[in-house]
Amino acid sequence: MPEPSSPSPFLGESDRVERAQATAEAKATPTEDVQSETVAPEHKPVVLPATPTGLADATMALPPLGLAAMPASALLSYRLSGQEKGIPYQATGEMRWQRNAGAYAAALSVRAFLLGTRLWRSQGLITAQGLAPVRFSDNWRSERATHFDAEQNRIVFSSNAPSAPLQPGAQDQISLYPQIAALMAQEGGRLQPGLRLQVQTATVRDALPWLLTLEQEETLQVEGQNLQATKWVCQPRNRFDAKVEFWLAAKHDWLPVRIRITQVSGSFIDLALTARVGLPDLP
Repeated sequence: MPEPSSPSPFLGESDRVERAQATAEAKATPTEDVQSETVAPEHKPVVLPATPTGLADATMALPPLGLAAMPASALLSYRLSGQEKGIPYQATGEMRWQRNAGAYAAALSVRAFLLGTRLWRSQGLITAQGLAPVRFSDNWRSERATHFDAEQNRIVFSSNAPSAPLQPGAQDQISLYPQIAALMAQEGGRLQPGLRLQVQTATVRDALPWLLTLEQEETLQVEGQNLQATKWVCQPRNRFDAKVEFWLAAKHDWLPVRIRITQVSGSFIDLALTARVGLPDLP
C-alpha cells in the first residue's frame, strides 16, 4: 500500500483501516510481521446477507443478469484529480472491459506521477446470474489476490486474512461496476431513486456487504458535452471506511463515466471519463 505521506491511488479500500488493523495486530502479536430497488418481476427471491450495524436495510436483491444485459467490450479513459493531506495532484486512469459468451476480463489502472501505476484486475465467468468472479488482484509495488472458490463456497485471500463465505451474487471491487451496468441495462426503467441494493464485495483483505443506494440523475460534462448520468452511492461501512460514488450513463453502456472515492480525512480521488472506444471481445 502507499506510504502514509504519499498520495494514494486507492479504490474503495481505506489505507487508514489497513494501518489501524496492522497496528492492532502488531500489539496483539509483537513477534509477528504485519503488513478499502424494485424487484424485477418473476425473479426468485434471494436471501440477503446481514447488513452491517448502522446501515439501512437493502430494498431489493440483485436479480439474474444474463449475457444480453452485459455492456459491450470497451476501453474507457479517465482524467484523475486527487487530494492527499490537502495536496492536490493529477493522474490518468483506464478501465478495460472485455467479454465473450461465457467469460469476462476487467481491469482498472491508475497512473500517478512519481507513484507509478496501480492495477486492479478481475477475471471470471458470465452466468445466468450475472458476473461470477474467479480471481481479483491489486498490484501496486507487489500483488495481492483474492480467489472465489465456488466448489468450497468461500473467498480466499493471499494476504492470509481469514477466508469468507461466498454469498450469492458476490463481486469484487472491479466486477461490481459492469455488474451494476448490466442491472441498469436490464432493469433501469423500473428502478427508482432511494432504492438500496446489497452486494457482497471483495477487496484483497475482506468480503463484506456493500450497500449501494440509487440517487437522482445528474448532468455531467463529458467530452465537452452535457450527459445525463445515474448516480450510485456506497456509504462507508464504518467510521474508518471510504465513501464510493459512481455515475453511469446509457450512452456508454452504463459503464462508469465518473468514480469518486472519499476518505474520512477528506482525501479523495475523482475519475472523470475523457474517451471510450470499442474493443474486440475475448477469444
